[in-house]
Amino acid sequence: MSRNADNRLDFLKIFNSFLKDNHFTSIGKLLGRGSFAEVREIVVKNKIMAGKVIPLNNNCQSGDDMGLDLKGQNIVKINKIVKKNVNGIDCLLIIMEKAKMKDLGKLNDYFHNNNLIKLIYNPFNEVVGDNLLRFYSKQIINALENINRSNYVHFNLNPQNLLIDSNLIIKLSDFSLLKKINDKEKGIIPGGTNGYLSLDYYKNNVLISGEEARKQDYFSLGATLFFLKYGKQLIKYKKWDNKDSSIISIINELEKDKVMINTGVFTDKDFIVFIKDLVSYETKDRPNFEQIYRNKWLNKNLEKLDQILWGFDGDETNLLIEFQKNDYLIEKEKLINKNPCRFHFKKKKSSN
Repeated sequence: MSRNADNRLDFLKIFNSFLKDNHFTSIGKLLGRGSFAEVREIVVKNKIMAGKVIPLNNNCQSGDDMGLDLKGQNIVKINKIVKKNVNGIDCLLIIMEKAKMKDLGKLNDYFHNNNLIKLIYNPFNEVVGDNLLRFYSKQIINALENINRSNYVHFNLNPQNLLIDSNLIIKLSDFSLLKKINDKEKGIIPGGTNGYLSLDYYKNNVLISGEEARKQDYFSLGATLFFLKYGKQLIKYKKWDNKDSSIISIINELEKDKVMINTGVFTDKDFIVFIKDLVSYETKDRPNFEQIYRNKWLNKNLEKLDQILWGFDGDETNLLIEFQKNDYLIEKEKLINKNPCRFHFKKKKSSN
């Protein structure tokens, strides 16, 4: 089975081969496709699930079998992994839970391109609100904590591998690059997706330690949050041959064409500091997990987040809208407090 331009034909043959062996009862719609794998809806014991097939040719290896060890609310649950030889090629079938919506990369792309979050007319409606971003971030970090606690690194954190279900619960998926780590040994080759990789990956033949590998995941976290906030890939702006391209200068470049009432008022400086630390050039300068968990920006407005979440339980569309609306009102209040005279109007004189 050669890997040719018609990848769909190859993958479908693999799915059909597993279907004939009764690992599932039907094949549904395409959910996702990469260079070395395809994910489709499948039905297992009358339950709709996701099936991922991976041909292990061309030295393509998978860490998904280790993903069976992972548990947690914010991690896609793998139920079963089956290995089979299909036309001379070893293939994996990974049966896992199916998220009910779409990946965060596409969801956020929809926000930015279609202005879904135009709630109150203002010139900043295409910026994802910090409450919504904080809501996502806490769940993503919770998924990383579960992986770290099991002594693994994910190595492929990016918006496309963050799924979201109908209750707005984030699910981290794709464990093909998952690696077991040992903090005492430098034996790990870093991996990941272009655009979400730190400089460590580009150092030729360099083996890294477990802690350094974790901080590769933290770099990917910073690059992912940057994308979710601005709808753009950080690496397109942050060049490895230019260590002076700071986060602040990048964000200023992104915002310079906006009509600003007061420069920078809608950019949370604590968020900028958080991202700057996560994507530091030097691995040692990136925060450890404890520092991330206690980050100032991440822990703002906790009570407000809980109130919003419970108030729109099960209504994900209006919950997203309320998160955005709340952010706008918070920033507007800051602006009023900073420039109280701007929003004061003279009382009408009495006609008597």
